[in-house]
Amino acid sequence: MIAAAFLCGCHVQTDEVSVRSERVGFESEQPAAIEARQPVQAANPINSVKRTGILPTALEIPAIKAKAAVQHLGLTKTGEMAVPDNGEDVSWFSHGYQPGQNGRAVIAGHVDQVDGPAVFWDLFKLQSGDEIVLKEGDKELKFKVYKMESIPLETADLSAIFGYHSSPELVLITCSGDYDHSRGTREERLIVYASLIE
Repeated sequence: MIAAAFLCGCHVQTDEVSVRSERVGFESEQPAAIEARQPVQAANPINSVKRTGILPTALEIPAIKAKAAVQHLGLTKTGEMAVPDNGEDVSWFSHGYQPGQNGRAVIAGHVDQVDGPAVFWDLFKLQSGDEIVLKEGDKELKFKVYKMESIPLETADLSAIFGYHSSPELVLITCSGDYDHSRGTREERLIVYASLIE
């Protein structure tokens, strides 16, 4: 299911996306896992820190002046990760972790669309330390970027991207690389990892 979920589609068949994402990638020192102020007894120590997340409705990335409404989407009928049907919104993978929970919450958005750039067009410009803000009503969570990579679909470690993590993290995904006409999507995915700021 996870493998199928990763094959979200992207729209425009332009080489500019491939050029823009050709040499991206960095990894800074990841912040230490957040410790609970008042840990409680639990059978499994890794589950001793129980965190509640939010159901995000808005995303902001100040460094690239990106703002978007957040849709809550799961899987398509074919088992792929559902993505917005427009280039302005992003989607939180609602079958996964909520932002703020221990684990990696995943948000996807298009890099381009039929008539030009989409919400994640400038995602490749992010640097270590840039902030990503998620909101639900008056609740707000801030995440700090620490890693970015563009990886071929075939080599993606999907369990790591969508899986459990001992502290709250956020993963942003968009298309990158050359367009594969046979698949109807790009050959790579640009992935941004960020840790919760408290």
